[in-house]
Amino acid sequence: MFDFEIFTAFVTNILFVTVLGWYLITNLQWYDYKLSRVVLKHHKPHWHLLYFFIPFIAYYTTGRFFPIFFYFAVLPSIFVWHKRLDKKLVLTWRVKRFLILLISLVFFQNVLCTIKGACGTYGVFMPLAIAYIGSFMIEKFLFITFQKEAKKKLNSMKELQIVAITGSYGKTSIKNFVCEILATKYNVYATPRSVNTLGGIMRDVNESLPADTEIYICEAGARESGDIFDITTFLEPQTVVVGKVGEAHIEYFKSLKNI
Repeated sequence: MFDFEIFTAFVTNILFVTVLGWYLITNLQWYDYKLSRVVLKHHKPHWHLLYFFIPFIAYYTTGRFFPIFFYFAVLPSIFVWHKRLDKKLVLTWRVKRFLILLISLVFFQNVLCTIKGACGTYGVFMPLAIAYIGSFMIEKFLFITFQKEAKKKLNSMKELQIVAITGSYGKTSIKNFVCEILATKYNVYATPRSVNTLGGIMRDVNESLPADTEIYICEAGARESGDIFDITTFLEPQTVVVGKVGEAHIEYFKSLKNI
C-alpha cells in the first residue's frame, strides 16, 4: 500500500543530500578541491552555517516537519545563493562524477532502508562522506595519470620554451600582450581565457597544446601559498613574468604578507 509520508521522506532526502552535495562541490571547486581550505580558509565561513550546518541539524531535529522547512526555506535560499554567485559551479566531468556518485549512493541507501524497514530516518552524512572519499580517490588516480601524460608531452617537445606569468593583477592581460608580441616571430600558444590552476594547465597541455609550439605562455594563479610553486615545479619555465603584487584575493590569503 502506498505510504505518502514514506514517499515524501524518500524524495526529500534525495533532494536534500543533492543540495548539500551541490553546495559542497561548489565550494570545493573554488578551493582547488581541498576540503581543508573550504573549512579553514573560506572567505565567507558563515555560509557553511547558513547553508549546510543549520539545514543538517534541522533535518534530524524537526522530524516530519522537515519537508516544509526544506521546500520553503532551504531550497529557495540555496537557489538565491547560487544565482547571486559571481563564480558559479562549472559542470566539469569531475563535478558530474561526484554528483552521479552521490545521487546513486543516496538512492541505493534509501531503497535499501525502505525495503528492510531498518532506518528511522534516511541518512545524510554517510552518502556525502562516501561520495567525497570515493570521488577523492578517483580524482587522485586520474590527476596522477593526467600529470604524467602532460609532463611526458612537455618533455617530448625538446625546443619548447615556457613563459609563466603570475601576479595579483592583470595576469591575463599580460599573457595576451606577450602572446601578441612573440607571435610575430614564433609559433606561440597561450593558455585560454583564465586557465591558471595546476589542474587546468595539465588539461590544457594534454588536450590543446599543439606539438609544433615553440613558446608556451602559461598563466599561473594562486589561492594559497604553495600554488605557484606547484605550477612552476610542473612546468619548469625558462622565463617568469611577475606582474603587480597587491591585495587581490586578500579574502583567500588574509594578509598582504601571505600574498
